[in-house]
Amino acid sequence: MPSHHKGEETPELVKYNELSDTLTVKPRALDITWGGDSRYWKISPGAGPAELVQVSWLQVNGKAKLSYFKKGRDYAVRFRVELRPDNFGWGDRPVYLMSGVDGQRLWRKADLGAKRPDEAFDIPMDRPLTFRVPVPSNYSNSAVVEFGMYEIWRGRWKGGLVIHEVVIEPVGPTLTGLQ
Repeated sequence: MPSHHKGEETPELVKYNELSDTLTVKPRALDITWGGDSRYWKISPGAGPAELVQVSWLQVNGKAKLSYFKKGRDYAVRFRVELRPDNFGWGDRPVYLMSGVDGQRLWRKADLGAKRPDEAFDIPMDRPLTFRVPVPSNYSNSAVVEFGMYEIWRGRWKGGLVIHEVVIEPVGPTLTGLQ
């Protein structure tokens, strides 16, 4: 059995809403370190959630083709998550969230310890995790935005985190009307 879950990109798991210019990525489309081992993660079939049972190394990565998005526009990445009542290890261990295009990475921190169990919430909570879609004419249709959630530095066990989805949505106006 493989120890890591490799994301699957299917129309059921990665959905683009053209009207709202929003992309929704379900957990099964994410690369989850230790996600292939049921001692550490429970990954639902289809578009259901992924539940962290326990790990000391939290690493969840995703990517989306930039061709989904409008050139020159800023977008925000947010993870919709929830803590189970029996969650542990989050009190003094923030998670770090990253988005990046063309090697330009932006990081945000989210403290989960004060959140109430069994209520879904979005992270990051305070400042948005944004990226800008490049405008240059040599823009490649295979270019991607990378994003992720991490807690790999403290080496302590944590569990009881549920990932429902990742949402990427526009923020602010389109730059100079570029589409």
